[in-house]
Amino acid sequence: MIYTDVAHLRRFRSWRVMVINNTWELIPWAHVLYACDFQWWARYGTAAEAFAGQKWTLSSAAQLRYGINRIERGQGAGLCTEPGHINTGGNGGHQAINLAWHMGAKRIVLLGYDMHRKNGGHWHGEHEGMLSAPESHINAWRRNFEPLANDMAKAGVSVINATTGTALECFERMPMVEALKC
Repeated sequence: MIYTDVAHLRRFRSWRVMVINNTWELIPWAHVLYACDFQWWARYGTAAEAFAGQKWTLSSAAQLRYGINRIERGQGAGLCTEPGHINTGGNGGHQAINLAWHMGAKRIVLLGYDMHRKNGGHWHGEHEGMLSAPESHINAWRRNFEPLANDMAKAGVSVINATTGTALECFERMPMVEALKC
């Protein structure tokens, strides 16, 4: 189903699109690629040089090695409003939402936020040659999204989870095509 949603996304080119990690391969025309870990950049950074949009990370080593943008790690939970900082929530999806807020997003539609391992790992498949988070980490990540969801609502940002089969329930849910039309 996710691949169908990506195909529909192409019709909404007026939306700014941020991709996380390997998703840039499915949506190479996205505006922003975010990957927090140096491990990811070390494995995929050379291939990701083909990505034409902005590239962002938390990793100072990745910033230096690949000449990409870096944002600093915040120290709290939920939304970090300190300029140049994001709270991590333990995962890149959480961080990307915080980064989108810093970039001025007022409406965010999530795709690929399955937040479970029912199908064996990441919705797009595992990162080759890298360890994946166990279910216990993913359970903690889901809980970490709750303060972020509350803070985003307080900040007046609409966040809609359009991921089919998601276990992340703290954001409004809606099919992707409907969410993009609103």
